[in-house]
Amino acid sequence: MSQRPPADAATPPSVNLISLGCPRTLVDSEHHLGRLQQSGFRVAKDAEGSDVVIINTCSFVQDAIKESIDTILQTIELKKQGKIKAVIVAGCLVQRFKDGLIKELPEVDGFLGADGFTEIETIVEKALAGKRPSSLRKRPRTMQWEEGNIRAPLSPRHYAYLKVSEGCRKGCSFCIIPKIKGPLVSRAIESLVKEARQLVAERQIKELIVVGQDTSDYGLDIYGRPRIADLLRELARIEDLRWIRLLYCHPAGLSDEIIDVLRDEPRVCKYLDIAIEHADDRMLTRMNRITTQAHLRERIQRLRSAVPGIALRTSIVVGFPGETDEAFENLLRFVEEIRFERLGGFTYSREEGSASYQYPNQVPESVAKERLERLMQVQQVIASDMNAQLIGRTLPVVIDEPDPDDPQQFIGRTSADCPDVDGAVFVKSPELLQPGTWVSVQITDSYEYDLVGAVAGSAA
Repeated sequence: MSQRPPADAATPPSVNLISLGCPRTLVDSEHHLGRLQQSGFRVAKDAEGSDVVIINTCSFVQDAIKESIDTILQTIELKKQGKIKAVIVAGCLVQRFKDGLIKELPEVDGFLGADGFTEIETIVEKALAGKRPSSLRKRPRTMQWEEGNIRAPLSPRHYAYLKVSEGCRKGCSFCIIPKIKGPLVSRAIESLVKEARQLVAERQIKELIVVGQDTSDYGLDIYGRPRIADLLRELARIEDLRWIRLLYCHPAGLSDEIIDVLRDEPRVCKYLDIAIEHADDRMLTRMNRITTQAHLRERIQRLRSAVPGIALRTSIVVGFPGETDEAFENLLRFVEEIRFERLGGFTYSREEGSASYQYPNQVPESVAKERLERLMQVQQVIASDMNAQLIGRTLPVVIDEPDPDDPQQFIGRTSADCPDVDGAVFVKSPELLQPGTWVSVQITDSYEYDLVGAVAGSAA
């Protein structure tokens, strides 16, 4: 292990945080940084040159594990070069593989599990002192950071994520989240509304994106029934919010109350992220998805009937153990018929500790990849056709950033597009458009997943 440079007592240590994985991890990272700021640490934008680098990891699937390990090794190399003083690994990877990580990565100076929000500053201090601390506690029955902690923003100023719950009670056979995060733990509505108002007041956010492991179950543990619809109605009363977006809704929990909120509340985007994972009944049973193709059809029909123009995003896994050609073709027909506005496809990731890890009839990787390619070819045609139908229309668009390749072009989104996972609108404008500005854009062209347009005025 390289010799740690002595800390400068006159200057507070600087901390850089690399957040990997999903928006739920990003929220955790913002709370870590906020707590460190409150404790007197300085937040550094870049890893190189900071005193401490914290890597908040993901370990949901093998690709995420690889990204986490690669990032850790790259950061260790900076430490060996003397460009940083300490490396701390936090989050899901530690929660899942703590003992192995401590043994295999002696260059790492501290480890923190997925729920150590009250310990982050202590871990950093001990790591800088050369003590190599580690903390991995059992999941508490409350979300520790829910009161009195300021979040240090890692997302653009005009939008933020609001994590309403932790853990999950569904038990999908391919998923290890309950083993990492524990059972469902929800935050009180009052606490969430207070945080949302704080985000609006302090960061002037205009778009709030509601996340959790399974938002359809939000509140069940503390109220005795799901209350995500009630929460959305309360959030919609915050006048300075323009868009409220709901992600990670399990189709088995898609209630009429949720559909009614999407229909009735103008600030709630006509958009829903609802991962079906598959559409063949036998596969849905093997995945323990607690739904059927008939139920999926009924819920989607109800959504589209009640909320005209709604954009539905879904996720699908192909190559699950036992997926036959017939099951895959059944899925493909369903996707062609339903025509999801947004769709993400993935090959099955065999995760040790999940129920499906031991399932027989594991599908060869080559077959899974070929099926994924066919699925995405089908979706590409659907998305291209839907985008082509928007040419000539004028849509409200939020500007996210300037186009780095064109000074007179800006990158934005419609209400049917979530940051980082959906398409973009490339907006032509001779005048500077600031991020967080809403403009009316006339759509002039389309690609498979993106749109092109020109400013037609300020969005109402």
